[in-house]
Amino acid sequence: MSDQHSKATPELQRHIGKLFEQGLKVSNPLAQLHQIREKINARGFQNFDKDDIMGELGQLQRILGELHGEMLRIDSLLNKGGK
Repeated sequence: MSDQHSKATPELQRHIGKLFEQGLKVSNPLAQLHQIREKINARGFQNFDKDDIMGELGQLQRILGELHGEMLRIDSLLNKGGK
């Protein structure tokens, strides 16, 4: 194993771990959106539902942005190590 690969391994493992952690966080806003959908189904759409939905979508967008950032860091590490 080259010296460059052995240096990249802990960093790669750390970023893959962060990717996994962020992936787990996706389920909460999705579950909340499902719950909102069920409430709307039972009682009809209320004015406050829009804010609740937009809040959950914003949370999901933030998490997905962090996921994307980790994927880019992993890609960068792999491309650095492959040269």
